[in-house]
Amino acid sequence: MKNITKCLLLIFFLIFFAFKSSSVYLFAQSQQPSFEPLFSPSQILNQNIGQTPYTSYTANQVFEIALLFSECQKESQIWDDCWKKFADIKEALSTEEIMSLSEEERGREILKYLYQNYLKKYSMNQTKLDIALETGFYNCVSSALLYMAAAKAAGLDVRGQRTSHHAFCSIYIPYETGDKSGQLKKIDVETTNPYGFNPGSKEEIEHSNQIKEYYIVPKRFYSNRTEVSDGIFTGLIAGNLTSEYIKTGNYTKALPLGAARWETIKSEPADSTSYVRNEFDILAANYVNLIPDSAQAYSEKLDWFSDFIDRWGTTNFLQKNLDSSFLNLLVLCNKENNTLTASLAWEKYRNKISTSQTTKAEEILTDIIILSATDNLPPEEKISVVNQLLKEEVLSSPVCQKRSRIHLENFWLFVLNPLMNSHDFEKGYEKAAIALTQLPDSPKMKTMHKNFYNNMIASIHNAFAKQLNAGNYEQALSILQSGLEKFPDDKILKKDLINLLQL
Repeated sequence: MKNITKCLLLIFFLIFFAFKSSSVYLFAQSQQPSFEPLFSPSQILNQNIGQTPYTSYTANQVFEIALLFSECQKESQIWDDCWKKFADIKEALSTEEIMSLSEEERGREILKYLYQNYLKKYSMNQTKLDIALETGFYNCVSSALLYMAAAKAAGLDVRGQRTSHHAFCSIYIPYETGDKSGQLKKIDVETTNPYGFNPGSKEEIEHSNQIKEYYIVPKRFYSNRTEVSDGIFTGLIAGNLTSEYIKTGNYTKALPLGAARWETIKSEPADSTSYVRNEFDILAANYVNLIPDSAQAYSEKLDWFSDFIDRWGTTNFLQKNLDSSFLNLLVLCNKENNTLTASLAWEKYRNKISTSQTTKAEEILTDIIILSATDNLPPEEKISVVNQLLKEEVLSSPVCQKRSRIHLENFWLFVLNPLMNSHDFEKGYEKAAIALTQLPDSPKMKTMHKNFYNNMIASIHNAFAKQLNAGNYEQALSILQSGLEKFPDDKILKKDLINLLQL
């Protein structure tokens, strides 16, 4: 018993020491991905961040944030090259000739210009703006953002549109005459197609070879569309990249991108940004649910996830994942008999996990403490250890007490079942009586005690009957008297005695 108490005191001392030495503990942790934003959007947007969506970004802001979401490094050669190209785009699209066109014609000319000079070939996964400018390979997101920046530079009201699997632009042009004068006319721009201005309508397209033909894009390609803010639209680059990084397990790159994406639009109306927050949360949850090989490593990952929640705020989804991750850690600790890590985690997270999960957590923690303390001991020593642990503060809660008694019951069964199987009913009866004093409400112990009693009485009766049938009356009487000394109220033995005396 003294060894058990010393063991528990050692655990508590180590817990206390670990918390007091938190800086040393953190230094020893393995490197976790940063969840700080890849860049600071507020430095780019200044007072514009959080203002009215759609027209809040300038051409330069769209271009710069799109480059940063593309992971283009500031002051790198490709960064400088991209800004030089954008300067050329702005200069070409702000000439007197271009600006003298109607806004609708200007929108058409911008798309034509980009395809003549920059956009060369569609590539489904090429979502980065810098790569689109450098190589000419683009997808719907990179081409749409290039068009948006160019159209804003040309003075147009351009807005981003997204569907479940697509992105494109719309320009808004005021009606100048008629009943709709002063209202806005919306024209879609399918930027993955050089002939995608105003899709769904017949447009005369002049090719470089001067051959004229018509091109039609079906409008069904644009169902379930949502008009989004400039911040959400530029963040589509980050959304695409993080999806690819999740597939390869590269959370070191994915999380800072996701953080920057959320930071950019978090002050916008919740109904328009909730899906971005959900994707950010899923990113963190996916990472924490990659369970490593050891409980210690998983404990560090859980600490990282808790820090993520502290940094970005909790949601129902994050809470559920914190609960499940904590239980996963305890299960891993149980597998390793790692009492120290489990106890540290319990002290740290007992007030952070949901109330509904507390019972399960206490049960697993009890399992870890008991199985660790009784490992490799014979059954009767295990019983002694559990009875001692039941008196300790660490297992004092009702949940822990109940769970401990389940272990105590199982250990008793390991003692009693072999006695039953070997027909050692008298010893089994004595042991079962002790078990009942420790587990007075256990149906299993009551049943075992009764079975031992019945088998023992049956053994006495059979021995009596054998001697009686052989005519050994004195031996038969001796057997009965011995049995009645132990069990004076047993009806079977008393009846046997009456029958014997009547002979």
